[in-house]
Amino acid sequence: MDVVCRKCSRHRTLIVTSLAGVFLCLTLIHSFDRWAAQNTTVKLPKQVNDPSFDGKIQAPEDMERRWEAEYESRVQRVRDVCDKDEIVAMRRIWRVATNRRFGKENYCKTKLCPVIVDEQKVLFFCFIPKVASTSIKKFFLNISDIPLNDTTNNNITALHLAANDALRRISPMYFPTTTVNRFFKIMFVRHPFDRLVSAFRSKAEPPRKEVPYFYDRYWIPIMKKLRPEGSPLDRISFAEFVWYLTHTTERDYDEHWAPYWSRCDPCLVDYNFIGKLETAQHDFPYAFGKVDIKSGPEWWSDVHPTQHSVALKYFSTVPEEEIRRLYAIYRLDFELFGYSIREFLPSGNITTNKN
Repeated sequence: MDVVCRKCSRHRTLIVTSLAGVFLCLTLIHSFDRWAAQNTTVKLPKQVNDPSFDGKIQAPEDMERRWEAEYESRVQRVRDVCDKDEIVAMRRIWRVATNRRFGKENYCKTKLCPVIVDEQKVLFFCFIPKVASTSIKKFFLNISDIPLNDTTNNNITALHLAANDALRRISPMYFPTTTVNRFFKIMFVRHPFDRLVSAFRSKAEPPRKEVPYFYDRYWIPIMKKLRPEGSPLDRISFAEFVWYLTHTTERDYDEHWAPYWSRCDPCLVDYNFIGKLETAQHDFPYAFGKVDIKSGPEWWSDVHPTQHSVALKYFSTVPEEEIRRLYAIYRLDFELFGYSIREFLPSGNITTNKN
């Protein structure tokens, strides 16, 4: 009988010990969960050319505060540069135009009327070719409940033509100040030199049958000038494209490489939000969220800008002095939106003549 009791006692001890162990484990797990919930961290996105975004681990609320500060800084930078840069006043060309007049369609080139307006959602968006303009137009067509057939939706050229007609577009200075201030005004940019490479790759590298307008309007005349003995099948090089840009007046530029400041007039229109393609996945939803428009990742999943390293490779074929001349043309874009030319210069010396 004593043996049986001793065995029972040992079993009870083991059971109690096991239960205590389970309780201790549950307590530790619960404590860890509480600690984790209070100390969840997220890696802050790396912002191109922005030293404040150092890639350090930040709590979510700190990250959002830093994004807010970054967006405010972008807008303020534009204001500061515009206040001190006399070149804007000297080179101003007033434009007042729209593709709608008295409720009817009125032809207006996108170079002259680059601002999409949605009066119902009080949105004012200056779109720029090679800065996610296809995705932006698709988005505006969708929120405006304008249907597209499969052919148009799958053909980029057809989509742009349809959007240019269907969406209301105006010149940046179309509205008086009292009217334009009612709108939430947005523009998006990217590194100016990355955009030039993107434009070259899409408009100069494909065969003539895919982009006949650009061959007839630009590449063939340029090649005749630079390579008079060349073959009609020759394609323009990137270095020759840069030569063309530095030997052509800006007013004759195609809209795919016209400077941002001359298209969207950020020194005359006080934009509420300056987005960057380098941080598009965060910037687009944030900007449209300001006017209560849901803009999930599905809308910007096809935004794949030319990698910065690819742009550097293209520019490695261009002499440094030519790069400096090109920078002088786009200098205001660099300064307004906080981009640097340093990586593109073999010498690394960014000192250059502003004149």
